[in-house]
Amino acid sequence: MSDLHLSLMGFGLLVIIGVVVYNWIQERKFRKIAQQRFQAPREDVLMIDPDPSIGATTLGRATLNDVRIEPKLSEEDSDMLESELESDVEPEVEATPVAPPARTRKAEGEIPAPIDVNIDYVVRLDFAEPVEAAALRAALGASNLGKTLIWRGLDATGQWDDVTSARDHVAFSALYGALQLADRAGALTSEEITQFSNQVQQAAETLMAVAQMPERQFALDTAAKLDEFCADVDILVGINVIALDQDTFPGTKIRALAEAGGFKLASDGTYQYQDDHGVVLYTLTNQESAPFKMQEMKYLNTHGLTLLFDVPRIPNGLRSFDHMIQFAHQLSDSLKGMLVDDNLRPLTDEGIAKIKQQISMIYGKMDKHGIPAGSARAQRLFS
Repeated sequence: MSDLHLSLMGFGLLVIIGVVVYNWIQERKFRKIAQQRFQAPREDVLMIDPDPSIGATTLGRATLNDVRIEPKLSEEDSDMLESELESDVEPEVEATPVAPPARTRKAEGEIPAPIDVNIDYVVRLDFAEPVEAAALRAALGASNLGKTLIWRGLDATGQWDDVTSARDHVAFSALYGALQLADRAGALTSEEITQFSNQVQQAAETLMAVAQMPERQFALDTAAKLDEFCADVDILVGINVIALDQDTFPGTKIRALAEAGGFKLASDGTYQYQDDHGVVLYTLTNQESAPFKMQEMKYLNTHGLTLLFDVPRIPNGLRSFDHMIQFAHQLSDSLKGMLVDDNLRPLTDEGIAKIKQQISMIYGKMDKHGIPAGSARAQRLFS
């Protein structure tokens, strides 16, 4: 064998050794990077804490279960790993920029109005693929529950829409359902919450969705406490104007005084005084059984009228109460009647001051419990 052959063989052996060493160095480098990225103790990314605002009230509201998300590298980790490896791995094609989705994580995680975790039993469904409104309504079925029920779905634009009134083809990727815990009919019952939970679970199975539902017993306990509080502050104040000496008040004069005072005749046969937003501040009713009807007012005669003030539903309550008392005096003077309480005792300025003091105490209790009088929360509870 010649010297040339020996030289070529030696050179080839050196090349092979060099390639092996280079590959070993690159493999060790990548392993070190991978260990830094994935083996260090980290928070479990499969679970995230629920919104701390959910359930953080003095009445101890129910909270949703933890929300499950897909595991993935953070944006910072991804950028660092790419920068360290880009010298070793040549990309085959240039990446095409992708427009960010219209829906944001904030929108996905927020609980849409008018759902209120303080007074609602709130559930959530997450769909693997968007579900059209028609299919969603069919899966949920009809509901004959005795409490207010709200459905809100997250559409492709990141907006929460009313599923019950959405067009059939509108698709939703997530759904919130809310069953009210209490109202003037009483607290949510075990039968009602069981029926609602079964309805949600069946819909989840039909649509292959992940359902999140709070613990039922906690919701029932919360409903009972909420109902007890509402019963304590649910006061309806009545101020009466009665005719003297067996006299009566003519309907034509009642109508004239009511309309001059800014009242509107409602379909339930009462005159309503409303604020600029259409909120009823107090009502004028017939003390006798006959309701007020426009076409019959000229034939109506009554021995008494009652002004009703629904304490927990009235915003700026004390000011509205003062306005009602002022109108009551106008009625009494114009009709030559007398102001009396529900026991037909003359209503003095001292008596009115005591009523006003009680109303003020009720409003203090409501504010303390996060249910201000006249607020959206109060309007729902006292209905």
